Amino acid sequence: MLPSLPATIRRALRLCCALAALLTASACSNSASPTLPIPPPSALSSAPDDEGMVTIEGRNAVEGAMVSAFNERLEVGTIGVADDLGEFTLRLPAESGDSLSVWQSVGVQRGEILTIRVPDP
Repeated sequence: MLPSLPATIRRALRLCCALAALLTASACSNSASPTLPIPPPSALSSAPDDEGMVTIEGRNAVEGAMVSAFNERLEVGTIGVADDLGEFTLRLPAESGDSLSVWQSVGVQRGEILTIRVPDP
């Protein structure tokens, strides 16, 4: 069983995601010149460990991009930074079969969302 996260942390994560989406939409609508979309990073998830956590390992992110993962069922997310090779590792609570959304952000521009499923052990 996964430990419950305090309601304040869940609310803070939802607020951060909403704020990031709002800032991204605002920045994109005020842009004078078109920009190329940021592609989603490639990512794979491990099966849940004994603590109910999965590890997401990925690559093909933009160097220094903020890479985010979100488990909508649990309303939990995490953010990391891609290294100089575009690789990243994220951990968050999830169960087998959960869908996880993974995306990268560079500045105020958010990339496409990649949806991955947590495998069975």
